[in-house]
Amino acid sequence: MSKDCRETALRYLERRARTAYEVKARLLSKGFSEEEVAETLRYLQELGYLDDAGYCGEYIRYGMEKGRGPLRLEAELAEKGIDAALIRGLLAAAFDMQSEKDAAMGVAYKILKNDTNVTSEEEPDLAKTGRPDEKTVARIGRKLASLGYHDEVIDEVIGRLIG
Repeated sequence: MSKDCRETALRYLERRARTAYEVKARLLSKGFSEEEVAETLRYLQELGYLDDAGYCGEYIRYGMEKGRGPLRLEAELAEKGIDAALIRGLLAAAFDMQSEKDAAMGVAYKILKNDTNVTSEEEPDLAKTGRPDEKTVARIGRKLASLGYHDEVIDEVIGRLIG
């Protein structure tokens, strides 16, 4: 294994965690041979510097904190070269249908709070604020879709909002 290849990989990992796919692509783009790259990846995995399962789990937790749904997280992780079976397994552990509905409802309530200028931390009381107008409902639907929630979850959230 080339010392330069290893040092290049370590410098690339200094700023943030990366997937094996990202590191491999970076090293190959720098002109290192397939053999050097493969040896470097094994070395980094042995040291624990590359752990796609750990990366995937952290990425999912962070994405959930940011309101992202499972479809978007799956697409983003696949783009980073994570194995599809690993992604599905970790997403299934993180999201069941109820937790996805709760997360989507939280996003919807956040939009409603901004639209109605509600300042409390509690979810908006639809009895007091009234049903959201069609434009707001459409915006909530688009936002949930862009965040990667399943269609049936979006439909249920919209159904609860328009009563």
